[in-house]
Amino acid sequence: MRAVLDAAHEGGDNPLWTWNSTSGWCSVWAEFPWGRSESAAPLWRAWAEVDRLCGAWWPGERTCVVAERPRVLRTEPAGDLDEVRLHCADGPAVRYVDGWELYFWHGVRVPQWVITAPTAAAVDAETNIEIRRCAIENLGWPAYLEQAGTRLVATAPDPGNDGFELLLYDMARDRRVVVATNGSLERDGTRRRYGLSVPGHFTDPIAAVAWTYGLSAAQYCLLVQRT
Repeated sequence: MRAVLDAAHEGGDNPLWTWNSTSGWCSVWAEFPWGRSESAAPLWRAWAEVDRLCGAWWPGERTCVVAERPRVLRTEPAGDLDEVRLHCADGPAVRYVDGWELYFWHGVRVPQWVITAPTAAAVDAETNIEIRRCAIENLGWPAYLEQAGTRLVATAPDPGNDGFELLLYDMARDRRVVVATNGSLERDGTRRRYGLSVPGHFTDPIAAVAWTYGLSAAQYCLLVQRT
């Protein structure tokens, strides 16, 4: 590693801006005319060699932080361009040799409990809305609603999302939640279900959802498609 970095510096190039997380671009840039020039070629060769030897690295003037490649790296397809994202439903998506682990749910980094021990109590104590969503998705809405001790108040067809229902549940602390289905498809073709927290006085799911948009129930019913 030291020899590779020294060679790049001696060639007049400064690789301070390079690191392994962008290594995929090394082969791309090397195909451009300026990447194949005599002055630039040593940098690309050095970069490719470093990428072969290690994981992420952050070089400085006199210090270089180098990490090994992860022992575990789990992904799933994402999008239509052969892209992938980190995801593992039953363990860490990334694990290093020293035991450091990272947990991801469909590309979102989450605490370990979201993957290994999701509970309604943990969800209710979480303040980050995105993490709450991931935990409920993993736990499943039926299990979450049962564990949380909710009571179904009413259901109604969703005027803004044809073919799907709105479900209004009674929650603790004078709150209720409307379970709805996303009006637009995700990149993988699925539709997310999510909960909207509303005041406890609502008895009509449509009026409750309309309130979250700042609309009346009558106005919400005029929507052609909710996103």
